[in-house]
Amino acid sequence: MRADNPSAQMLVNENWPEDEPTPIYLSSEDDARLQAVCVATGDAGFKELRNTAIVALFLASGVTAAELRQLRVDDLDIDGERPTVFVEKHGPRIARRVPVDGFAVDVLRKYHAARGRIVCATQWLFITTAGGKPMQPDTMLKCVRRALHRAGLSAADESPRLLRNTFGRRQIIAGKTNEQVSNLMGLASHRIATRLRETIDIGVMPQGQV
Repeated sequence: MRADNPSAQMLVNENWPEDEPTPIYLSSEDDARLQAVCVATGDAGFKELRNTAIVALFLASGVTAAELRQLRVDDLDIDGERPTVFVEKHGPRIARRVPVDGFAVDVLRKYHAARGRIVCATQWLFITTAGGKPMQPDTMLKCVRRALHRAGLSAADESPRLLRNTFGRRQIIAGKTNEQVSNLMGLASHRIATRLRETIDIGVMPQGQV
């Protein structure tokens, strides 16, 4: 048995980070550019429509990749003027129903209708094959990257997380509180919302929300 910790000396000059890293996100201008490509073209096939709908839902609802993969057809409610998506509890994230931001409504309605015409053994909202297999993480990552490049954008982390944070930041700019944003994102704490708020210039905040 050792009487001391052989790695103790190695830790003498190490410190816990005092500040958390700045979350990744798109600026409001780049957010608008990406929203502009989240549309369904008239001649789009099912795969292209699906890929666009995936990016639109990430950006318009703040769901995670794991949550989107588990969505079922009935979880997307397209009735009414503003659709919502129901997200079941996933790990530490709470169950919630999230209103979908308006720019994504058209493409999601068209995709939902196209998905309803496909008869398969599963009810996953987003499927990779006619057999009904759910989307794979690498495929969703490619969807995000292609949409960003189509909008003329690039980022150090071109992932669904970039769009999730962008969604949260957009809600804060619109005047929502940290608690409201955390609830929309399914978060048990306000830590991420607080960090996103710190990235916003005071001049762009609605009056009374500074």
